[in-house]
Amino acid sequence: MAAPCGRSTALFTFSARCFSTYFRLFRTINTASTRSAQVLGISSVAESGICGRISKDCCGKFSDRSATQCRCYSSAARDTSASKARPKPKGIVYKSTSTDPFANLAFEDWLYENQDLTGTDILLLWRNEPTVVIGRHQNPWAECKVKRLQELGIHLARRKSGGGTVYHDLGNLNVTFLTSRGTYRRKQNLQDLITALKGRWPTLDLSVNKRDDLVLNDRYKLSGTAAKLGRNKAYHHCTLLCDVNTQVLKDILVSGYDGLETKATASVRSEVKNLREVDPTIDTQVLGDNIAEHFMTEHQGHIEQVCEVDPASEALYPGIGKITEDLKSWAWIYGKTPPFNICLRKPVNGLAVPLGIYMRVEKGYIKDSYVDCPLLWVSEGVIQDIGRSMIGRRFHSLEVEAALQKSLQSWRKISDNERQFAERLCQFIVDKLV
Repeated sequence: MAAPCGRSTALFTFSARCFSTYFRLFRTINTASTRSAQVLGISSVAESGICGRISKDCCGKFSDRSATQCRCYSSAARDTSASKARPKPKGIVYKSTSTDPFANLAFEDWLYENQDLTGTDILLLWRNEPTVVIGRHQNPWAECKVKRLQELGIHLARRKSGGGTVYHDLGNLNVTFLTSRGTYRRKQNLQDLITALKGRWPTLDLSVNKRDDLVLNDRYKLSGTAAKLGRNKAYHHCTLLCDVNTQVLKDILVSGYDGLETKATASVRSEVKNLREVDPTIDTQVLGDNIAEHFMTEHQGHIEQVCEVDPASEALYPGIGKITEDLKSWAWIYGKTPPFNICLRKPVNGLAVPLGIYMRVEKGYIKDSYVDCPLLWVSEGVIQDIGRSMIGRRFHSLEVEAALQKSLQSWRKISDNERQFAERLCQFIVDKLV
């Protein structure tokens, strides 16, 4: 009998007298090995693969052996199935036909709450009318000029994910990746965006920084990102500045108050730049098409499967109207603000130190208030009444104005000078609020 590996035939020669003994011993060992494998839960292929690796370690390299001899060590040695990538998940691409920020944010939340994301990834592409969108745990008065937004007709919205404040207009493309929690991959999503963009515009210098922002030329912030992570689901969304009005962005994304103290999440200010400034051929339509196409190539689909949707359709998305109205509400946009203290300072001729109006605000309501004012022009009782009248009111100009007017009407026994000073002080407070 010829032996593999060039070893002496004497090692594999059995006498008839010893054969039965060797056979019984082999059967006993084989039976014990099989039972051990069953107890450990090792399959025959996995077991032979383990044996193959052990044999390789003991005998050295296989370079002097044929492929047939290699298979003797492991039946799984040439099985490459274990090294194959996992099957591509299913992919769905939605493009919103609406530019209403509240409808789009509601649709994003509706998909998160109602869509089965097991084995299916969703890409949502959407654009908004001019809107400032703050993170779930942020203070709008600390992040932007709230009053200026109203004057310019710009929406203010609070999203359900964390992160910082961003500005949207029709020159910005919003991208949302919805997945199961187990397949959530924030950094990979950003790398996919880079691949999609550079596939069409290879000269773009794009990278991801330590804060998971997409940056241009290692300097300019192109995309801010945020995420919402649930028990079984997650989504990651980001902006892509294509042709945004950066002058408006810089003007409004600063606080309108100097004396505001809060522990709410603060935004990190960064330099920004539009993609269109680098390459004039880039617009939001082409940008969205390229991202959708790349997404579908990474999933089980084709670009023709992209769906345009009306996010306000109650017939298609039951309950979407209620979500939209909740996102529009004062209780959500302002009432979800973490507690903060604010001091409104009013310079007065003849005083080295300006007057101070101090407030403690919780859930959007004034919980405490007092006025620090010299008693030269107005009595202590009037000053105390101004402070008390605002307590329990929303931190909102209309409610505070109504409370102050009621207080003014109750002051019957004060001089004309006192009344004029008190009226100017009250008007200053109302003007500073939104």
